Amino acid sequence: MVTCGLTSNLGEQQYVNGSCLAPPPGPGQNGPMITPPIYGPAFFNSDLGLFKNFQMGESRKIQLRFNAYNFLNHPLWSFISGSTNLKPTFDVNGRQTNSIFGVTTEKQGRRIIQLAVKFYF
Repeated sequence: MVTCGLTSNLGEQQYVNGSCLAPPPGPGQNGPMITPPIYGPAFFNSDLGLFKNFQMGESRKIQLRFNAYNFLNHPLWSFISGSTNLKPTFDVNGRQTNSIFGVTTEKQGRRIIQLAVKFYF
C-alpha cells in the first residue's frame, strides 16, 4: 500500500521513497490498484558519425566510416535487472527494511567505436 508521496523526501540518486510503502493490512486484502507514476533516471546519449566518399570511376566508390556511440562516455545511473534496489522487504511491523530501495547504485553505458569501409558498385 502507498502511505505517502512516493517521490517526496528523496536522497541523492533515489527515485522512490521506500518508507511510503507498507504491506496490505491483512491476508487476502489488496491495497489500492492505481499507484502514482514514478519516473526513473533520465536517458542521455550522444552519437557521432563521420564518413568520406572516394569516387572510383563512374559507378564505383569506397566509403570510409567512423561511428562513435555514446562518444562523450557518459555512463547513466540505472536500475540493473535482478538488483535488490526495486524489491521492497518489510519487517513484522510493516516497516521497509531494504535500505537501498529506490536508489540507483550502478552505472550503465560505455563508449563504442566502429570503423568501417564500404565498397559501392
